[in-house]
Amino acid sequence: MQLLFELKDSDIGLSENENFETPYTLRKAVRAVIFNDKGEIAILNVSKRNYHKLPGGGIEAGEDIETALRREVLEETGSHIQITDEIGAIIEYRNQVKLLQISYCFIARTTGHLSETSFTEGEKANGFELIWAEIDDVISLMEKDSLEIYNGKFVQKRDLAVLRIARQMIKTS
Repeated sequence: MQLLFELKDSDIGLSENENFETPYTLRKAVRAVIFNDKGEIAILNVSKRNYHKLPGGGIEAGEDIETALRREVLEETGSHIQITDEIGAIIEYRNQVKLLQISYCFIARTTGHLSETSFTEGEKANGFELIWAEIDDVISLMEKDSLEIYNGKFVQKRDLAVLRIARQMIKTS
């Protein structure tokens, strides 16, 4: 998978103070731009934190990337998917929390009928809500998110880039 870019504290407006003497925790994750039959994409509103994010999450021990993506998408959107394209990988150095995250990003389409979402207790506590909208509307929505929280700033920068790349890939295919 092609590396798209790396995100650091300086990319979200904070002073860059990377210190690799203290080990970072590695987290591998999956993300997807998921289209339904109407051409809309899935986006999650994290209402208690005032931001939006793409469906996806951590790869669990023993899972391969595709299995993790299918599990996360089913949990967060209630949808089975067909992966149609690979967008690329993004590496995030979240210095304040000593997290090195690698996100593997894809384009997918829903298949079959949609079922209920099954958010974790933490996701429910953060007010997760599934929304389907046109990709340009989602980009506009995410651009307007005013983030105060550290991790959310990374999510916004990462997911906006993924959406813009996906939009370009769709236009040229």
